[in-house]
Amino acid sequence: MQGQLTKLSTHEFQVYTRMMSKFKATGTGSAFDQAFDDVLINLCRIEEDDHILKGVPHILWFPHLNKGFAQFLRFVWQYDLKNHIKNIVVYTDKEYQLRHVSTADAPLAHAVREIWDQVFSNLDPNRVVVAAPPSTLSALLDSQMLSSDAWAFDMKMHYVEFLQQDPQRAAHRNPECRPWGNALVHRKPWTHLGYNEGSSITAYSTYEYHLKQSPKMLYLTLLRLAKEVQDCCNITSFSFIGVFPFNTNMNAIIHALQKIPTLRKIQVQLAPGPENDLLSTPKRLGRAQSSDLWLEWNGCYSGLAGLLGTQEFGDGSKFVSNDCGEKEVAKEVEEYIESLQNRGQGWRKDGHGAWIRDTRLDQEIGPDEHVEDAESALHQLMLAAAHELGGDSYQVLHNQNEQSTDMI
Repeated sequence: MQGQLTKLSTHEFQVYTRMMSKFKATGTGSAFDQAFDDVLINLCRIEEDDHILKGVPHILWFPHLNKGFAQFLRFVWQYDLKNHIKNIVVYTDKEYQLRHVSTADAPLAHAVREIWDQVFSNLDPNRVVVAAPPSTLSALLDSQMLSSDAWAFDMKMHYVEFLQQDPQRAAHRNPECRPWGNALVHRKPWTHLGYNEGSSITAYSTYEYHLKQSPKMLYLTLLRLAKEVQDCCNITSFSFIGVFPFNTNMNAIIHALQKIPTLRKIQVQLAPGPENDLLSTPKRLGRAQSSDLWLEWNGCYSGLAGLLGTQEFGDGSKFVSNDCGEKEVAKEVEEYIESLQNRGQGWRKDGHGAWIRDTRLDQEIGPDEHVEDAESALHQLMLAAAHELGGDSYQVLHNQNEQSTDMI
């Protein structure tokens, strides 16, 4: 062992010294003694000259920028390209596996802070996209997953996009606007947040699928914007892509969006596009029932209609649905927007799958029309309940519906 000490790098020797000090402090004669089990071993970063540590069979991974980034920065500075770089994509396919190790929190925070320090101290992008597995993305967003069901969703990658205006909102770079700090969400006065969580299909094949919770980084990021950012420099645009997300998970996102009054554009896609053959491929569907997929989809759009109907969206605000590529699906989306119009809210169609808020079209709704809306809503609830109970139950529920509307 003494011969190996001469081969240690300076950093490795420091690690060795600290470990020996801890070992001696236990008062044990062997590392295999029971007393040594309670000794807390700190994580350490492997540096460039740590050849012995690099040979360890299992090395735990922390997010970091690779060597090529430093070379790229030298190229940028050499040719004065900083102001010409408008977009940055940060990508990794490695999963962060230390979420449940408390001693890893501080090294992780340091590693993530170092990443964003290097990016934003040398570059000034208007658009940043981060693509990573959910466990890693939660680390890069200085967030949590708040889910023990990630295995059920089989989401290989999540994508988040931040945009800021060009020219940038320099007037809102003071401490009163937001807590400028280490988290990516507070590095710039972002005006747009986009998120793509992929498909939830595999979770539909699990037992009591409706109880499963997808990773909650988006929800927590939106809450952070709602609580920590002033209206003067908060986001005005939001987009979300997910393939048949659960109604409960979508409602959490909607709940967070309700706390951001600055929104003027919402864009969503909640079903596979025409280029995706998911619904016609039994192998990809697994045990998922098509009726369950569309039941959750309808629940999501019902929640979105509620958001559009209760939030104070000013003139010119826009709602876009990318689900309108299929005729039948587009018809259902239009029915949800028509329900807002029937309640007196002016949403004017602006091309395929897009509507613009127009207060000039607002109307006063009389009591009789409110009754019709209530009847329609109750009828939809009965249909959903009939679906859950089975087709034979529809007639009974329909009769109950007729009796109930007499009491409204």
